[in-house]
Amino acid sequence: MTFEKRTLAKAEMGYAVATMNIVGERRAIVASESTGPAVVFDGPAFAPRMLASAPGGTMGFAEVPGRDDALLVITRFYPIFRAEAAGIDLFVARDGLNVAWEGRRIIDLPFVHRMVTVSTPEGDFLVAATVCGGKAFQDDWSKPGAVFAFRIPPDLSGAWPAEPILEGIHRNHGMAVAAFEGVPSLLISGSEGVFALSLPGATAPDGTALPAWSRTQVLDHEVSEIALHDFDGDGEAELAVIEPFHGDTFAIYERGAGGWSRAFAAELAFGHGLSVGRFGGTPVAVVGNRAGSKDLVCFRVTGTAPLAFERIVVDAGAGTAGTTMVTTAEGEGFVASNAEFAEYALYLARG
Repeated sequence: MTFEKRTLAKAEMGYAVATMNIVGERRAIVASESTGPAVVFDGPAFAPRMLASAPGGTMGFAEVPGRDDALLVITRFYPIFRAEAAGIDLFVARDGLNVAWEGRRIIDLPFVHRMVTVSTPEGDFLVAATVCGGKAFQDDWSKPGAVFAFRIPPDLSGAWPAEPILEGIHRNHGMAVAAFEGVPSLLISGSEGVFALSLPGATAPDGTALPAWSRTQVLDHEVSEIALHDFDGDGEAELAVIEPFHGDTFAIYERGAGGWSRAFAAELAFGHGLSVGRFGGTPVAVVGNRAGSKDLVCFRVTGTAPLAFERIVVDAGAGTAGTTMVTTAEGEGFVASNAEFAEYALYLARG
């Protein structure tokens, strides 16, 4: 397997990357962790269109359920961990992608680092996690962060009622929404491990109603980023992770009779920007290295008993911060923010 690269736009300190429903189409959106703009890539040519010029410090995006003309953005989380003024802004389209969107702060949440939105039988929620509870200096991790659920008001105005759903978690860096062991769940990772929280209104596989945000610990060691995907084709999702925090290992965990155990591992250097999916029908994971070789790599499944992967260097020295899977008219691939090259790039899988 090879990859065709296209540089989409130049960017200083590009970081956040996501694929979302924006103005009638599934589009890639990117933004800087510094003071650069948020950019949407439009149409089959992936033409860059500025969505917002400020404030930057963007750690992530989330869709507003039922809306493709509005989105949520974590802002003012600047390098390195200058995030006392961080929070979540709501951006709303004024004229599609023809002019910059209007943004306003809706939630002040210092050190907020990850977020998702979920639609449940009990309403729509924004879930956001802080990487810590505050810092006296850059490497101070003494104060744990927390995960909060905010009920999304139907008209997006007024108060966004908040509830802490997981406290005492340090260095949160991963968040995913998936059916986990048959239960619609939110997965959270941090120094304390990986936790699965049942979504409001969820039921167990036997039909038993579960309390909202009920917690199951999946792994009990430090994990950075997480993603779920069926890598071995058995119909059950495996857990792909970077570990520990900004870690040196890419690993796959599979569920067995005794719980979750490691099925595969490979070396990383400051692992960052994990995405999973399929290229040409074959399961893959894409991950960046922000230290060492700084290579952007793709792990492609080559065997399932035991689970085996081919390691493909997609772009040497890219120092990739984030990736997101995309499907284009020309095939499958992904968009990456390459810090070392000061660019956003599209990679199309070939072969």
